Amino acid sequence: MIGKGENKKSMAYVRNIVSFIKHRSELIETGYHVFNYADKPDFTMTELTKIIEKKMNIELPKVKLPLFMGMLGGHILDFISLITKKRFSISSVRVKKFCATTQFNSSKAHEYFVPPYSLKEGLNKTLEYEFINPAEDEILFYSE
Repeated sequence: MIGKGENKKSMAYVRNIVSFIKHRSELIETGYHVFNYADKPDFTMTELTKIIEKKMNIELPKVKLPLFMGMLGGHILDFISLITKKRFSISSVRVKKFCATTQFNSSKAHEYFVPPYSLKEGLNKTLEYEFINPAEDEILFYSE
């Protein structure tokens, strides 16, 4: 972990997003309606890693590097990347994004909508489907 792990992240479970879109599409309203959607509560990185540890039945290292050390490592990899023209999965930008609090106000979306799954349930279902018992369909999704 880089930093104290107290930074919070807004996340959404895909089945909740689909249910929200379906819910909104069934309403008859005029005009434009803009929403931020995120499932609540927002977890800290420490809470998120505990959920992952429990579901995956693993124990992650409890070492917490100070933010400046993580950023230094990211800048070193940025420099090496510049020299070698090779891209690394870790960079100073990614360290900064990982350690940032990224919370969104989704209260408008939840005024009349109750998600069918809690965020914790969604995380557990995602871990199950993606890592514990992945589908054998050979379809791979890549992300940054």
